[in-house]
Amino acid sequence: MDDKKIHLIGRIDQIVRDFFSANPGVDSVLAKNLMPLFIEKDIFKKDNRAGKPIRDILRELDAEKALPLLRHCTVIRKAKNRNWYFERIAMN
Repeated sequence: MDDKKIHLIGRIDQIVRDFFSANPGVDSVLAKNLMPLFIEKDIFKKDNRAGKPIRDILRELDAEKALPLLRHCTVIRKAKNRNWYFERIAMN
């Protein structure tokens, strides 16, 4: 994974963390539902196919066993698909 991709992942993690700070009543959100926020913050240029850009990055991280780089990310694996969520991290 190159430095540019690592920087992008760091920015996504920051945006998700800020989202949960600004929305204290939200504990979990589908990754694709944050696409408007990612577009607003210039992570992606546009959304196509219901969140495909963020799902592609999450799949790539999963394949490289690097998903823990996104601390808020959770995946639910099904027979054919994976559902990607961002979840609030419980503070101790």
